[in-house]
Amino acid sequence: MQRAFTDLLLMVLLCASFEAGAGTAGVVGAVTGSATRQAPDGVRQELRRGDTIYEQDRIRTGARSFISLKFKDKSRFNLGANAIFRVDQVDDGSAGMFSAEIVKGAFRFVTGLIAKRRPRAIQIKTGAVATIGIRGTTVGGEVAGYAATIVLLESEDPAVESAIEVANQHGQVLIDKAGYGTRVPDAHSPPTPPARMTLRTIENLVRNINNIQRNAVPRPRLR
Repeated sequence: MQRAFTDLLLMVLLCASFEAGAGTAGVVGAVTGSATRQAPDGVRQELRRGDTIYEQDRIRTGARSFISLKFKDKSRFNLGANAIFRVDQVDDGSAGMFSAEIVKGAFRFVTGLIAKRRPRAIQIKTGAVATIGIRGTTVGGEVAGYAATIVLLESEDPAVESAIEVANQHGQVLIDKAGYGTRVPDAHSPPTPPARMTLRTIENLVRNINNIQRNAVPRPRLR
């Protein structure tokens, strides 16, 4: 009996060690429709609320689907229908780093503790088009083919500095007003100068990632 208990304890400890070394990134907060995670070894898993997600996972959502991801630094990612998203690194230690890539689809990102400690340690790639540097804010956007639309949304914490830098090898823009955004038409063009997004653009973005909560994306105050 004692040996069986010891063997069981060793198995539990081994499993715990394996999970700790697997690069846990966060958990699924909510799902509607269908969503899957694909590990680097190709293994796929249908996702449900509360499931763990790991670094290097590729997340996909189905048609008319939505997923909300909660990362260990308390940042949040909402993905709309037919989205593809890859988690690269989520390190909430003293030398924290958050990096991920939106390959396809609409998204909303709310920064967490890493952005507060090291504002320039957040990098979100939008496919092969551009990279978003985020400083303590909320950003929404959509990647379609080789083009991307990126919008600075109203911050959930007005006391926190709110700005995004959108850059590729052809140019860079800084956006620091809610409701303003940029478009990157392809991987061979610079981001367009910051401009106030039309209500139609904002509403389309809200509609694309708003399948669970009607107010998941707060509409920015247009100035």
